Amino acid sequence: MDTLLPSKPGSYRKIIKTSIKLYRASFTRIILLSLLLSLTMFIPRILTIFIGEDWLFNLPPLSPHRLWILAVDLVVLTFFVGIIWRMHCVIRDKHEPLIEDISVGLKKLLYVVFATLIESAIVFSVMLTMVGIQLVLVKYQVLFYNHLLGGMITLAIFSIQLLLITYISMLFIFLVPLIAIENRGVLGSLERSARLVWNHWWRVFSVQITPWLCYLALLIIIKYVLRINIHIYFVEPSTNTIWTTLIHLIVFALYIPWFAATLLVQLKDLELRKHLVPQ
Repeated sequence: MDTLLPSKPGSYRKIIKTSIKLYRASFTRIILLSLLLSLTMFIPRILTIFIGEDWLFNLPPLSPHRLWILAVDLVVLTFFVGIIWRMHCVIRDKHEPLIEDISVGLKKLLYVVFATLIESAIVFSVMLTMVGIQLVLVKYQVLFYNHLLGGMITLAIFSIQLLLITYISMLFIFLVPLIAIENRGVLGSLERSARLVWNHWWRVFSVQITPWLCYLALLIIIKYVLRINIHIYFVEPSTNTIWTTLIHLIVFALYIPWFAATLLVQLKDLELRKHLVPQ
């Protein structure tokens, strides 16, 4: 079933079309893992509904109870690695039990966490550098002042900061599949992902954001067209019920495999472009 991956570099449309094909081919074998991931991710919100207050928001920043949220995130990450691995098995026409997918997720979890921490440190360093530049400009009364030059410089600084953070995030977006299916170490995955994306930033960004834009569009339709009071993070706070939360949970579970598929398909596409396909 290697035909589920591209055999030569393709256009944006071709990559999206191939990712949907992979999504459909692997759906029945992945949906259970995806539901488990989604259920785990929505546990804090479900607890908020039953408790009747936003307990997570009210926790002190250094509260030990926040470790529970970290545990939830680690379980979610384990399931996502399992989804990537199971989809890889579908591509290779291999059949493995669910417990094997979870086992792979657990084995690779530590590598993914370390790689993510390094990525976060790089992003944080860039942010600190940009903040330092902003403080210097504020000191010399360049930023945030009521004149045209100050406004233009302020806009430019924030635009550059946003672009840099987005660019770095795209550089390392393939960490999970590289660690999960190519058995690479932390540094090797960071290097390979950056090399693959380096000259294809916009191509990667446009492909990888597509499932999330479709996901957002569906949430907006559910909320404003179907009049179901589903929660959207950047929209005004709303009172959630268990039923609207379950709808959101299911929608999220249906979309996560598509994101995984776009990662695998575009990873193959970039490897073909770079002539770095593993032997």
